[in-house]
Amino acid sequence: MSHLRAAVLHAGETARVTDVACSAPRSGCGEPEHAGAAVAIVPRRGIFQVHRPGGEPVAADATCAVVLGAGDEYRVSHPADGGDRCTTIGVPNAQAEEILGRRRGAVRLAPRAQLAVAALVRSLARRALDGLEAEEAALLALGAVAGDERGGAVQAPRAGGAGGTRPGRAARATRRRRVAEVRALLAADPARPWRLADIGRAVHCSPYHLARQFRAETGTSVGGHLARLRAGLALDRLADGDDDLARVGLDAGFAHHSHFTARFRAVFGITPSQARDGDVRTIATAAAAARA
Repeated sequence: MSHLRAAVLHAGETARVTDVACSAPRSGCGEPEHAGAAVAIVPRRGIFQVHRPGGEPVAADATCAVVLGAGDEYRVSHPADGGDRCTTIGVPNAQAEEILGRRRGAVRLAPRAQLAVAALVRSLARRALDGLEAEEAALLALGAVAGDERGGAVQAPRAGGAGGTRPGRAARATRRRRVAEVRALLAADPARPWRLADIGRAVHCSPYHLARQFRAETGTSVGGHLARLRAGLALDRLADGDDDLARVGLDAGFAHHSHFTARFRAVFGITPSQARDGDVRTIATAAAAARA
């Protein structure tokens, strides 16, 4: 369609994220379309309507997303001029069942979900995430859209202790063992181009479940933990006198130099060049200033 402009921001095994801009004027229903995979359509501005056979039209704007299942037929209309812009997050059927459940049609967007999707789009557009980080961020953003308020955190039980969502002792032990396995995998080869699906298969866990459990147990994401390991690997190389920053970053597993610099600084409070060029006193002073 001439009024549609779509840019794929991430295409991985576990998720596909697309930025879609539509300049269509006010108009009635278009031709029938079919969802190629389970997808959440998250409007960022403007408004459009999604019509599914046998159902009421769903108005999608910045407060309401639309969830479609693989193969679902739908048509789109535009009740106002001005066009719209949205982000779509598509996932394989197995992932969709776990994250989206039976949700179809309209899904009310919580502010947290809007923030998660906006951060995802900005990070992907700036190439600030590597493959694993992009997969993890996309799945967790989709979970937020679906109303999963847990965000990987352990929830306190309800008053009285009955019906709470805190995992039992056996479940916590299983989670700890699984996270320990993941940490061992990553620490043994941090420079490997890991994918969330690869790690999940290795520990017999779905990528989404793994992302949530790892964050609940460690307080950080799988991607964040891996970046910490890679930054440590790079720091060791710099301490040994290797002064080729580009080579050090790539050998440590970072996607590109800017990604290396950003992650290294986030971990240590100084840039790789500062770590390479400064003496111990300079490095300590820079790190203290960054934490202040």
